[in-house]
Amino acid sequence: MKRIIHIMAYAAIIAATVSCVKDLDQYPQTDMTSRDVYKDADGYQGVLSGIYAAFIQRIGNVSTESRSQNWIRTMMMFQDASTDALDAIWLAGESLTDVNGLSWTAGDPWVSAAYYHIYNIVAMTNELIRNCDESIISGFSEEDKNRIRICRDEARFLRAYAYMQAMDFYPKMSFITGNDPVGSFQPQTYDRKQMFGFLENELKDIAGTLKDVSYGHATSYAAWALLSRLYINGEVWTGQSYATQCIQACKEVLKGGFTLEKDYQKLFNGDNHLRTNEIIFAFACDGARTTTWDATTFITCGSVLSDFDDYDKVHGTTDSGPWDCLRARPDLVNTFTTGDSRACFLSYDRLLDSLHATRPAGYYTKEGDNLYIYKERSKDIIGHDETTSGWRITKWTNLTDAGEPASRCSDGGGANTDFPVLRLAEINLNLAEAVLRGGSGASEEDALKSINDLRARAFGSEGEAISSDELTLGFILDERLREMYMECIRRTDLIRFGKYTSGKTWQWKGGTFEGKDTDDRFAFLPIPEAELSVNPEMKTVNAQLGY
Repeated sequence: MKRIIHIMAYAAIIAATVSCVKDLDQYPQTDMTSRDVYKDADGYQGVLSGIYAAFIQRIGNVSTESRSQNWIRTMMMFQDASTDALDAIWLAGESLTDVNGLSWTAGDPWVSAAYYHIYNIVAMTNELIRNCDESIISGFSEEDKNRIRICRDEARFLRAYAYMQAMDFYPKMSFITGNDPVGSFQPQTYDRKQMFGFLENELKDIAGTLKDVSYGHATSYAAWALLSRLYINGEVWTGQSYATQCIQACKEVLKGGFTLEKDYQKLFNGDNHLRTNEIIFAFACDGARTTTWDATTFITCGSVLSDFDDYDKVHGTTDSGPWDCLRARPDLVNTFTTGDSRACFLSYDRLLDSLHATRPAGYYTKEGDNLYIYKERSKDIIGHDETTSGWRITKWTNLTDAGEPASRCSDGGGANTDFPVLRLAEINLNLAEAVLRGGSGASEEDALKSINDLRARAFGSEGEAISSDELTLGFILDERLREMYMECIRRTDLIRFGKYTSGKTWQWKGGTFEGKDTDDRFAFLPIPEAELSVNPEMKTVNAQLGY
């Protein structure tokens, strides 16, 4: 059985609330006090486990809808479903029309979910960090002090990860640390350049103190990998290139001896906790102990569309039924060429032939297959809130390496698939891009090898290697889509390349079938309306953006 590192026993206990997070003022409610929780090192570890769990589980008071948009689900909606990668189907059911077409407002429930999830993590991590002060832990043994310090630095990593999302979504944002008072106060406001400086120093500092190996926990290599992501986006966030620093951070990660997993799809199956050769940091999910309808349960079950019998043999989501939530945009499908194993799509419906005395219209048989009848699906997405068009996605599954469902995705269960946050493939892509953007410390040959290693894995041979003349920024943007779709990073990539609100269109962008450019304000999210009364400065930020 998969090793479980996230236990909900302390989930979200005594997370500090701050005045800039109005919807968190009553969260969480508990009779426990800091004295109860932090009486020993196990208590600190339990609180840290609760913070990790907050990325996976539903946090009721953070969500603004009964369906509860959790962290991963919310990030995927903005990072993938608002791009050329992914189309969210159930628009009316989950109020996703604005996200899918880049037309949200400050009152959009998903806009609120993004903001409050970020600041929920900030509040929880600050509370743990505050209680790790050396003056507070002075009475513990040296062994327990060291355990507590590791908890503190993992919390600092998770806070940095959350703040990086804030910097990505907002031009200015509230900045709170463990040094700020608990209760009502007016927090500082940081612009992106200030936040960038804080995150750079923070990640560099903890990179030297975190463990090198600890699956499902932040490690030194995870800190360097997150730094590489910070640096590759540095010019967008600060106006200054950090390409050389990105290369240096990538090289620090490569010292960890990571290697590409030979089978791409095993990175996203129910046994992907075994892929520590490539996965640098992941949110660990377990179908029995971290049960949720969100996180990777949503991704795997949400990819199951109607009219596909025996779906569990492909998706591994036993007893879940079709959720009819996610499908590929044709713009994603068209990026791939024949033979690319990363093109995890199905272009057809299938039904059990034995259940139909009269074959339904449009269905056909395949030679040698006496079990199913098939019907082709349109690659184009005919319309929203219908599930008959658009290709199915099979990148994420709940299958074991042996091809069996890893867990039951029904009441009381969920997917066993972990969510890789950082993996070696991104480091390869970051290094190559940083070289093309003028960074020093690696050669064009290094950049080319980084990309061709990914392509050799994708095609099973070196036959699809590209030449130095073909290695362009445009090629890297497409390669990032092929390699990392549905991993909550596509929107950030498109913005960095100047292709998000304009410069590139995709089907249903801007709410039209052909796609159209949208206003530049949609490169940002507005501060939720409910927040403006408690943090008036943010009202000015929204007005400056045009919200």
